[in-house]
Amino acid sequence: MLIKDKDILVDDEKKDISAANIKKDKVQKPKIDKTNMSSAWGDAFDYYLLGVTEKYLRFRGRATRLEFWGFMASAALIWIPFYFICEYVDMPLLPYYFAVATFLPTLAVTARRLHDTNKNAVWFLLPLAIFAASGFFIGLYLALTLLLLWSIFLIKILSDKTDEKTGFYGEPNTNDEVYGDDSIRIIKKFRTIAISILFIWCIVSAVKLEDWSRQVEQRVTIDNIMKQVITQGENANLSPEQLQKAQSQMINVLKGLSGKTVSPEDIQKQINDAISAAAPNT
Repeated sequence: MLIKDKDILVDDEKKDISAANIKKDKVQKPKIDKTNMSSAWGDAFDYYLLGVTEKYLRFRGRATRLEFWGFMASAALIWIPFYFICEYVDMPLLPYYFAVATFLPTLAVTARRLHDTNKNAVWFLLPLAIFAASGFFIGLYLALTLLLLWSIFLIKILSDKTDEKTGFYGEPNTNDEVYGDDSIRIIKKFRTIAISILFIWCIVSAVKLEDWSRQVEQRVTIDNIMKQVITQGENANLSPEQLQKAQSQMINVLKGLSGKTVSPEDIQKQINDAISAAAPNT
């Protein structure tokens, strides 16, 4: 049969219409009901407050996915303004003291979540401590890799649904599906927020730790140099006033050398010059 050009065009038009219909028929990703989301955030902050007060050391019992990820998302969101406020008032270590203070309730809610999936928390949390401590023996990067891999596996376990059997950890929870079809979507949203902010926190902490290490190293170096100034100044019979003058001059020299690579010989020369400048004229 002879195929005409217009037949081809008709077929192409039919294909375009079919493709358009498929796009229309495609199921769109359902959105979370605003009322449910608002109520879920209220529950999340309630779970957090309970976790750091009444349940501070409660390792026994169960915690649903909604309780655990709500707790973690609330903790992450609280950390953001707290971090910037502490930076503004020049108290950069305070957020980390706060993290230490809330470490036990975080560990407790994690243990209860594992119990809710009928898992023994010890066998899942102990490897985290082992991998973190192993950095002294197997190297930092290998330890961090193992820690990351185990954390990914743990996140998967912590996202499992409630085990419906009554057993050693008590009766199953019934409030994990309190928001109906929106429950899973809300839990996933909390999980995304918690993990994302935790990742950012780890990067910021690593950068700040490197900066703090460099500052500590600089302070130690400066202290050692000033001790040399005092020792050599006393050997040169400098008076306390002259020693103070030599130290002041050395501090000004070190400020000018900040950020530069200086050899021990150059430092020694600067010390000698500072002592000579402070020595009495002969």
